[in-house]
Amino acid sequence: MPLSLTAQELPDFSANYLVMLNGIQAGDLKQHLSTNVDGSRKFSSTTQAQGIFAFFKPDLIEETSTWLMVNNKIQPQHYLYQRSGGKKDKYLKLDFNWQSQQLHIDDKNYPWQLALEPYTLDKLVYQLALMMDLSKDKNQYNYRIADGGKIKTYTIDFIDEETVTTPLGKIKTIKLKRLRDETSKRQTILWCAPALNFLPVKLEHTEKDGTVFTASLRKLKGISTANIFTPTSEVKSGFIPTHIR
Repeated sequence: MPLSLTAQELPDFSANYLVMLNGIQAGDLKQHLSTNVDGSRKFSSTTQAQGIFAFFKPDLIEETSTWLMVNNKIQPQHYLYQRSGGKKDKYLKLDFNWQSQQLHIDDKNYPWQLALEPYTLDKLVYQLALMMDLSKDKNQYNYRIADGGKIKTYTIDFIDEETVTTPLGKIKTIKLKRLRDETSKRQTILWCAPALNFLPVKLEHTEKDGTVFTASLRKLKGISTANIFTPTSEVKSGFIPTHIR
């Protein structure tokens, strides 16, 4: 298929998120999108527990996806997931062979293969696909994702427009929810900002036991934030919370 190596639908950027667990500062999430010399793109995500949570849950979670733009669609090439430092280390590598239409999966125990469906994405890069698709102004977005050794459908529903508060200030967003099985108690909600190329500025995930994780944008490079955020009362008064310093 024709390959567009110069497509730059999304600029290179670095984003840093404050992670909270049930309302208490728990860690740090960093995401980075870069362009390689050959024109391919690399999207990485790193999550690290901090403070008291680093003692109980010292895991370091690293994800990396290398991808290309093909016919104006994201086409993943390689995906790597690594969790280390805790009680249960985990490794998962996906190699997308689009020529043979095979997905090679390696967890260092039992490597196997799956038939590769057209437009299949990995669990990390689908965030970028959603960012690009949100400009289409639809009520629902569907993606086929290589997840847990299977090809699953992720369905994202538009909920409403909402102004949210982040460590950078207030910003207008589109509120989205990932639909799950009716019996599932897990829930994921995203707030994406149109003024920032639909970058998620807030994420909230609820586990089946009721534990709530939130991630709020606190630093951003590569995408201009000039005149985008409305200062909160804390910023106006000159007070900067300790966790933002």
